[in-house]
Amino acid sequence: MTVSRELLEIRKSIDNLDNAIVAILAERFRLTEKVGYLKMSMSLPPEDAERERMQELHYSELASSYGLDRNALIEIMRTIITQVKKRHVEIRDGQGQPRSQAG
Repeated sequence: MTVSRELLEIRKSIDNLDNAIVAILAERFRLTEKVGYLKMSMSLPPEDAERERMQELHYSELASSYGLDRNALIEIMRTIITQVKKRHVEIRDGQGQPRSQAG
């Protein structure tokens, strides 16, 4: 199967965006790890249900403004938040060293 030049260019742009998304996620996880250590030092729970509710409303607005499927965006963000909460539990339970040393 021959792949058109246009398809290759679009795929290259997608790959570039994927790289940017990963870089942004890495920074987001570095920041949320700091939040996890602050929560631990303040004896706060890993989960903040009220903040999550507020964020979901925000994600819904963002989806609308960017023409994205609301449910798909919320599902993606919930996946990210689930990983953050898992890390916050690890931090609270004293498991592992800070991961944010790189960068």
